[in-house]
Amino acid sequence: MIQQFRRLWFWIFPIDRKKAIKIAAKASIPDTTEFNVYETMPENINVYMIKTPTEPCWYVFAPWGDGVDGAMLRSSRIIIISKKTGCISYDGSANDEG
Repeated sequence: MIQQFRRLWFWIFPIDRKKAIKIAAKASIPDTTEFNVYETMPENINVYMIKTPTEPCWYVFAPWGDGVDGAMLRSSRIIIISKKTGCISYDGSANDEG
């Protein structure tokens, strides 16, 4: 029964956590392995520039990759990835600075 549920789940949402990390790594320059992945939007995120996704997504915190991570106070980088298609619907500020 559990195995059937997993197959059904994968058919509905073919993008699992590992695939989401690969997609985020591809979008990150330079290459990094420092990702925090969440199944639901964390409460401290305020993505003002886009609508809240209506489809199930992975929420991946990734470093900015511009060499100044940790050198100044600024918001985190969030990459929102569709669980169905793997498309990145948002890559930018999480507006969580401060």
